Amino acid sequence: MVKAAFRCIVGGVTRRVIFLDVDGVLAPIRRWDRYGDLDPACIQVLNEIAARGGADVVVSSTWRYGKTVVELQALLAAQGFTGRVIDTTPTGTAGGDRGGEIAAWLAEHPVDGYVIIDDHVDMGELGTHLVVTHPGHGLQPADATRAITALMRPLNGRKPSG
Repeated sequence: MVKAAFRCIVGGVTRRVIFLDVDGVLAPIRRWDRYGDLDPACIQVLNEIAARGGADVVVSSTWRYGKTVVELQALLAAQGFTGRVIDTTPTGTAGGDRGGEIAAWLAEHPVDGYVIIDDHVDMGELGTHLVVTHPGHGLQPADATRAITALMRPLNGRKPSG
């Protein structure tokens, strides 16, 4: 059902994707509360990346467990996200690491560009498309340029369109 929804939303259109973690990216982890609420400043940086990079979001965070794409979209939109959530990465893939889950998603969905925004570095061969955030600060304005550069980086020797 999710794959069908992805095809309906995206169709044959060229697509760039942001693989999004939440804790440590949009919800900085503070010493006093361990897991914080979504930070409006981090959401604004995500909005800038999505708009300037022409990208949609695929949620790769553990926040995807037990939530539909529609619920994730509503949760982020309620906090000021103006972009579009189109999918989540698969769960339960062999190896179980986030990089493997993202690689599995990419194998099923051709894209022109992508960036992984996460506070962990466990992305394997996908590391050249990774923007690592500091978990205590989350997504910062300085991360936007690096994320957009990764989105525009050619894949498999081809130049992204747009």
